[in-house]
Amino acid sequence: MLWNSVGEDPYEKFKDPQPLPWNPTETAADIGTDADELDAIMDALRGRGYKVKGVNISESFDELLGALRTFKPNAVFNLVEFFNDRPVQEAYVAGLYELLQVPYTGATPGCLLTCQRKFRTKVLLESQGVPTPEYTLVRELPVPKNLEVQYPVIVKPAREDASGGIHKDAVCHEHAELEVQVERVLREYQQSALVERFIEGREIHVAILGNDPPEVLPLLELEFDEREGDEFNPKILTYEAKWDPLSPDFYALDVQVPAKGLPRRLGNRIREVALAAYKITECRDYARVDLRIEEDGEPYVLEVNPNPNLAEGTGFMLCAEKSGRTFEETIEQLARMALARGPARPVKPRPRRRQRTTASTSTK
Repeated sequence: MLWNSVGEDPYEKFKDPQPLPWNPTETAADIGTDADELDAIMDALRGRGYKVKGVNISESFDELLGALRTFKPNAVFNLVEFFNDRPVQEAYVAGLYELLQVPYTGATPGCLLTCQRKFRTKVLLESQGVPTPEYTLVRELPVPKNLEVQYPVIVKPAREDASGGIHKDAVCHEHAELEVQVERVLREYQQSALVERFIEGREIHVAILGNDPPEVLPLLELEFDEREGDEFNPKILTYEAKWDPLSPDFYALDVQVPAKGLPRRLGNRIREVALAAYKITECRDYARVDLRIEEDGEPYVLEVNPNPNLAEGTGFMLCAEKSGRTFEETIEQLARMALARGPARPVKPRPRRRQRTTASTSTK
């Protein structure tokens, strides 16, 4: 099992109670560390009878290549999400597995490169008739006043994942706000800004597992609390809501699995659209497709996320659990899919039994 971790784990400090800056009488939630999550996956595999070696490649190509050459794995459980501090190079690590013909879990380089470029993903989905909110790409300032995208809009870095660069102010209702947010993305992330029509409806995440055929797991809905005192509080999954236990946003969000109150026809349509996005972007083994529901009841794909987080309690694993699988069973299923792509192991011929002969005497 390979992963890439550098520096101190920011969640280590939450093992000791941390007072909330905005409410000192309460302490922050105890969040599992990276080490906890990795140990859980390795324990799951070992508990199912697999021999597992875990290696942190630590941003080192020599460590990465050395691990593959030294251990000669039957398959790699791939948990590398970035390299050289660049998420885009996640795909290059998968490319190395391909060059060395080592089976591995999860998405291929082509899928990873496509889905990390949000603009490219939306162009591809749109070309195949999969609904996605209207959008445009802004590469420089000033922002044209006629973008042909209806307000309100949401501004995102075009090549980030895991809600990177998405904050409450990312939702804009007028051009002046849009200018500020685009400038922030261009300056802080050194990449183009994706400007997308903001849909205020329900947000549904669709976890998909497998390949032949892929299985749509029970649907997950994000539930956003109404917070008092905010002049405008858009119901979006911000970076703080996802990753910062010291932020109020972290506690203003809950999930419901399965999503409640979805009419059967709408639920079927959501599954149909998500499955189409999974196949069109050529996801493999597992992924999560994020959608929003328009007022007219049509689901729109926001993003396709190959190789989502596999930690216990995360969205994907909650959906897998509701499908009747244990954490260990889900992890093993992913491992089996990778192993099945390896070279067929030669079947040793069963030794033929020698026919027992009985000595006999004869008289002449």
